[in-house]
Amino acid sequence: MRDTKELGFVIPQILLPREDVNMEKWSCVACDQFTSQPEYWDRVEKFVGNAPSTLHMVLPEVYLESDNVAQCIDDLKAEMHEYLNKGVMGLLPEGIVLTERHLGKKVRKGILLAMDLEQYDFKIENKPLIRATEQTVLSRIPPRMKIRSGAPLELPHIMLLMDDPEDSVIGPLHIQRSSLKKMYDFDLMMDGGKIEGWLVDEPKLLSGVTEAIAGLEKHDNMLFCVGDGNHSLATAKAVWDEAKEDLTPEERENHPLRFALCEIINLRDRAVEFMPIHRVLFGVNASGCVQFVAERLREKGRKAKLVFGRWRKEIEADGTYQIPFLYHDGAGRIVIEDPQHPLAIGEVQEIFEEYIAANPQGSIDYIHGDEAFLSLAKEYDNIGFYFEPMEKSAFFDMVVRCGVLPKKTFSLGEAEEKRYYLEGRLLTDHFEEEAENIEE
Repeated sequence: MRDTKELGFVIPQILLPREDVNMEKWSCVACDQFTSQPEYWDRVEKFVGNAPSTLHMVLPEVYLESDNVAQCIDDLKAEMHEYLNKGVMGLLPEGIVLTERHLGKKVRKGILLAMDLEQYDFKIENKPLIRATEQTVLSRIPPRMKIRSGAPLELPHIMLLMDDPEDSVIGPLHIQRSSLKKMYDFDLMMDGGKIEGWLVDEPKLLSGVTEAIAGLEKHDNMLFCVGDGNHSLATAKAVWDEAKEDLTPEERENHPLRFALCEIINLRDRAVEFMPIHRVLFGVNASGCVQFVAERLREKGRKAKLVFGRWRKEIEADGTYQIPFLYHDGAGRIVIEDPQHPLAIGEVQEIFEEYIAANPQGSIDYIHGDEAFLSLAKEYDNIGFYFEPMEKSAFFDMVVRCGVLPKKTFSLGEAEEKRYYLEGRLLTDHFEEEAENIEE
């Protein structure tokens, strides 16, 4: 079989919990969800209790700026060591895990691969094979490096997209899934739907996946791009770049930190939906904020106006950009008649950040889902800006056209549809002998 690193990945050896672990309590949603809703994470903690869980090995970002964050990071790494030493998690044979995520009537298919960080760069001018899709905020990386650096294992929530019109990569595996060994099948907590997974370790099938990926069309040399987990992948890259400085060329070739476990999904999968990410500004003067945005747009040479009225998220297709806004006692929309950026968010994201910089008592968060948006936007001293979803069919072309999309431009589904932590991969060799193989 060809050297798969030239295609941006290697076949991983994946960790899964032993059979007696309660899988519903084990698997929790990605840590970057519900960042303005600590009550969600409170419910998760009560549900999980002291049971073995990925919750004990991750740091929900809602707590990232808490006073005891350093102790939380030490604790989660200690939990990783304990789970490995006590055999709570065990190694599968080298292979791919095929996933099937049931989301209502939708079924989203994916495969887990260890992606080569030498083929990834969030500096898109380098035209890497694996590409960031959204602006990477460098200040967000160092706090996350503290979590990954020195950790014995990783738990992935990163999802990468590939453009596979013929479904040549995942489709053949999915057709044969009844002949594969099923590794898990359970309902995810907190309305996350159901997930199933099968191990693909037969050499012929693995070779077929490799050849199918090799046959995909590249877009401006891009074969994979980030669908979710942009800063997590950038963090993995930063940790690897730092670690490899002390390694010989031979040691670098297959060092565990060179790779990051990701789920690969097909952009053309009917279950893959692009959802918007809305903005809510907290602790601000709502009317003053929206006036600031409109004035800055005009200063930038745009024909922008404010239209006040009742709350209405529907947008007319008249060639303008319309950004509905909502606050406690008002609503309306910003109308931009001569937009220059290919996306509405591209016209205003920097202005939002300018406003917060000028009003440091305020803050901004990125909200998934209409219900959470409406609830938060209508609170006193808040204002929310509502955005439409991006057209999925134009996504790869839009990435090439923009170079990098504005921060938090899109979301793959609602918050509950995000990837849940489930599988792991060793980042060190130290525990490889102690991790017991899951009995076949």
